[in-house]
Amino acid sequence: MSLKVLLIVEDDPDIAAFLVMAISQEMSYRPLLAETGERALALVQHVKPAMFVLDYRLGTMNGIHLYDCLHAQPGLEAIPAIILSASVELHQDEIDQRQVIGIAKPFELDEFLLAIDKALSLHQE
Repeated sequence: MSLKVLLIVEDDPDIAAFLVMAISQEMSYRPLLAETGERALALVQHVKPAMFVLDYRLGTMNGIHLYDCLHAQPGLEAIPAIILSASVELHQDEIDQRQVIGIAKPFELDEFLLAIDKALSLHQE
């Protein structure tokens, strides 16, 4: 059985490495990292992730805009997402409108891992 892929879009190399390591070691999912929104949009042409983990602040687009672009792709409309942001409260309306999970940085690892499990259990295929 192949592992479900979690697409992580994070432009900070340290945070990205931490997220990839944590998911690899603590969960039975395969993390796939994209450093930019554009790279994420290219990757989903070849891989259908089980979930998106999106940083809010990305270079050329924000995580909400990227989420909208990803969900506009055929077959990706129902994929759950987590938005990570240092100022999650500023974006809470956008996050709530899209019914995604917002997690404030810095976060506890257990909180993050539980959010992934919760989101995926709510969106079983």
